[in-house]
Amino acid sequence: MKKTILPFALLLAFSLVVQTQPRDVQSSPLAYKVESLALLDTLSKIDSIVTEYMKANNMVGVSIGIVRNGKTYLTKGYGLLEVGKPGRVDSLTNFLTCSITKLFTATAIMQLVEEGKMDISKKLIFYLPDFKMKDQRYKDITIEQMLTHSSGLYWDEKLKHSPNDTSALRKFVYSLDNKILDFAPGTRFDATQTYSNAAYDILGYVVQKISGMQYEEYVKKNILAKANMPYSALTYLEIDNARRSSPHILKKNKVKVGGIYDEGREHSPSGNLNSCSADLCNWMTHILNVYKDSSNSFQGVLEQSTLLNMWTGRHTAPQNKRVMMCLGWFVKDAENLGKYYWHVGDNPGFSSTLMVFPENDFGITILTNGMYAEEVVWNKMSFDIINLFKNDWEK
Repeated sequence: MKKTILPFALLLAFSLVVQTQPRDVQSSPLAYKVESLALLDTLSKIDSIVTEYMKANNMVGVSIGIVRNGKTYLTKGYGLLEVGKPGRVDSLTNFLTCSITKLFTATAIMQLVEEGKMDISKKLIFYLPDFKMKDQRYKDITIEQMLTHSSGLYWDEKLKHSPNDTSALRKFVYSLDNKILDFAPGTRFDATQTYSNAAYDILGYVVQKISGMQYEEYVKKNILAKANMPYSALTYLEIDNARRSSPHILKKNKVKVGGIYDEGREHSPSGNLNSCSADLCNWMTHILNVYKDSSNSFQGVLEQSTLLNMWTGRHTAPQNKRVMMCLGWFVKDAENLGKYYWHVGDNPGFSSTLMVFPENDFGITILTNGMYAEEVVWNKMSFDIINLFKNDWEK
């Protein structure tokens, strides 16, 4: 009986693993069997980690993606698209990634820098000369300060009577003419208190103005297509109904559908990317390939030198001296894991994380349709899974 079950179990395991190759497939049948059993054990442990956290935290749906050694190692979905309904999450299920979107906006800015169309040391008003605020200090805001959450622009701003169409982003930017900065540009950084969604929405409009393309169109053509992300979009309306997950909230320990599917077109640059674990694995693999491409032979969304510039810390977080703010990305130099670059996201209804470990050619993303589970996604489930692999990094 065991002999018939094992091949079936291996077949099932490999159906969950995309493009996985043992370290030495040709060495011997015994080595291949040992590798396969180790793989099964890892997958079983991942399943246990995810399902236990889901049960303990009333999580409705989760999708995870792992990249390793230049390939997608695992994509898998758990749970439901919507509580009380039969549709199940898989690797193509779309979730609102929220602030992970900022990585794509920052990438768009740096593409324009590579083309010689922008200089992040220049002031915002150099690119938007008709932009105004009540607080005259706005004239000192630089593009780099906006990328690093040190511009003085506040957390968020709502556009009243948003048209939620292609005019929304422009209307949002020019609705700030009566607003005051939180602090003088470039004088403060805090990983949370100076964080600004509004800055990234304005950056998206800068991309739009300089490129001559709608922000969403630019990102789709110049980033999503190049990184092989066909199932991702900057509005959930472009996502096939069968692949959408519903947002959920937790009220009095009861999970209900609630929250937002997206924030309206004016906030696309700061948080409206809908994506899935399969596409985000392609994104992480793509970025790691850029990191490894010292000859610039890889046709990536950025050159290696640009990515390394983006990954250079500009400000140290007062909450943790090992954490720094880069251009769009955060970086941590952890004692037990080495350097990793990441961004997290949350909105009423969704939470997400994405982390890459370039020195170890590893990355992980976790998506879920409930913001109430953000702490689990960001700091618990993700690191429990990472810890299954870190021993290999030391070998």
